[in-house]
Amino acid sequence: MNGPDDGRVGTILHAADLHLGTPLQSLGSRLDPMIASEISERASRAFGNLVNVAVEEAVDIVVLAGDVYDTAEYEVRAQLRFTDGLRRLGDAGIRVFVAHGNHDPLTTGFRRAAQLPDNVTVFDPGDPQVHRVDLPGGHVVHVAGVSFATKHETSNLAALFRELETPAAATVGVLHANVGSSTEHGPYAPCTTSDLESAPVGYWALGHIHKRAVHPIGPGRWWAYPGNLQGRSSKASECGPKGFLLIPVTPDGFAEPEFRPCAEVRFERIDVDVSTCANLEEVIDAIEVSAVEGIEDLCTVVARVRLTGRSDLHTDLVKLGDVGLLEEVQDRVGTSISYAVTKIEIATRTAINREQILARRDMRSALLTRLDATTDRQEALRKCLEGLHPQAQSRLAEMLDASPELADELFDLAEQRLFDVLDEVS
Repeated sequence: MNGPDDGRVGTILHAADLHLGTPLQSLGSRLDPMIASEISERASRAFGNLVNVAVEEAVDIVVLAGDVYDTAEYEVRAQLRFTDGLRRLGDAGIRVFVAHGNHDPLTTGFRRAAQLPDNVTVFDPGDPQVHRVDLPGGHVVHVAGVSFATKHETSNLAALFRELETPAAATVGVLHANVGSSTEHGPYAPCTTSDLESAPVGYWALGHIHKRAVHPIGPGRWWAYPGNLQGRSSKASECGPKGFLLIPVTPDGFAEPEFRPCAEVRFERIDVDVSTCANLEEVIDAIEVSAVEGIEDLCTVVARVRLTGRSDLHTDLVKLGDVGLLEEVQDRVGTSISYAVTKIEIATRTAINREQILARRDMRSALLTRLDATTDRQEALRKCLEGLHPQAQSRLAEMLDASPELADELFDLAEQRLFDVLDEVS
């Protein structure tokens, strides 16, 4: 099958952080074991789906930027599945380049379950190594990369690429690294965007950060994280569609990367507004609709749900509790694996009839009148912190500047809490 006729001279597939062999996290202890097992099996298909796309779309090069495995220890099943996929890529004439990262460093204890096929090049630790790839139309791409020799790699490996003598417009750099010292991941192979810009690399195929990010650094030049191939938990960076990037190679460099999902299991953190629900059945319906909304038919959603909104059901939901409601939801799902809810947080509030409260002449009406009269909520919040530690005041100011809507959210929470207290003492 030929590639798309859009002026490209080749196509590169960039993936990272496959973490093959890792168990799924956040499935919860209350999920039916058979359902959990099926979800885990679906999650293991992500790499096979990557291979299918690579073959069907006739990509020329596949680069894998570290953490192919979740551990450097001997994990037979994951390695055999990986090797089988590499052979399929080789049968289609696709070159594969692999860099190892902090989870699967090329230590002396790393052992392979099978010999890698001839189409695969694994970068060694040390200085970046460069390999030439001749594309069918005569264009040349240079793929440069380096692997970790230790789990705790603290050297700036990106800086080593400055010594390359290849043209940036035809060079791909494959590296597992933490650009900008992201605090969400370990500080391994730390570097700056200046390090990336100053090297003769047109496309930086990076790994390590699980949240997808694509950044231009000049005409025909990019650095990108594809994110991990398959989410593993409900942590924010693990949620949402997961997959890889396809990068068109042009005569003048590299075109904008295109994301392709390939994970059959998607973790999500979902807020469900139940303010219009009349009963528990409608609450469960709302959870189900929110969990599967906009999700592909072949994708299983593993959801962590937070119930929000003012509701007459607030008291009943609190009495039922997070665990009780979770059991009700899981009973509804039964043996279906279109979605699975692993945790529920009840963050609803008591319904308030503002008109009725304001019509009374009591403490509640006085409280509500005073809150409604506060027009500048940001300034009111700052005054509340006067006399406290300057760092606390500074932090609040930063949060309010970044998210002006935070003031309204805090006032709503304060209003709800004050009404709850009045209900408790009345």
